[in-house]
Amino acid sequence: MNELPKEIIRFDVARVEFGKRKMCQCNKPHYEIDYQNRLVYCGDCGAIVDPFEAITQIARHYQRIERITSDMLEQRRQIDNYKPRRVVIKKLEQYYIHGENAGLEPTCPHCGASFNLKDLLSVCWVQAQKEATENA
Repeated sequence: MNELPKEIIRFDVARVEFGKRKMCQCNKPHYEIDYQNRLVYCGDCGAIVDPFEAITQIARHYQRIERITSDMLEQRRQIDNYKPRRVVIKKLEQYYIHGENAGLEPTCPHCGASFNLKDLLSVCWVQAQKEATENA
């Protein structure tokens, strides 16, 4: 073993580059998961993201995700509770009590005669008429 080998064995099959930047530089990346190839992509720039880094990023920002989820749930509750008739009644209440018309009585939109809101409690209620454009 005193002699050096005539051929040099190369060890450059794999090199490690420590000075390179991350491929995804997005501030708030949107991750896409490629289930078939088991890869994670940035939905904004298209770069491949390390799955561990993606999970770590999500774990760091759980409060933001939790806030967005609670906002979406509140929006859903508002949509579920939305009743167009209630909106009209609340607006009428605002006009009747707090608005510039406070203390005044409303007028009929057809004949223009004033009436007391208590009169609405003693009248018959009928099915709403559809617009003529819907029937045509």
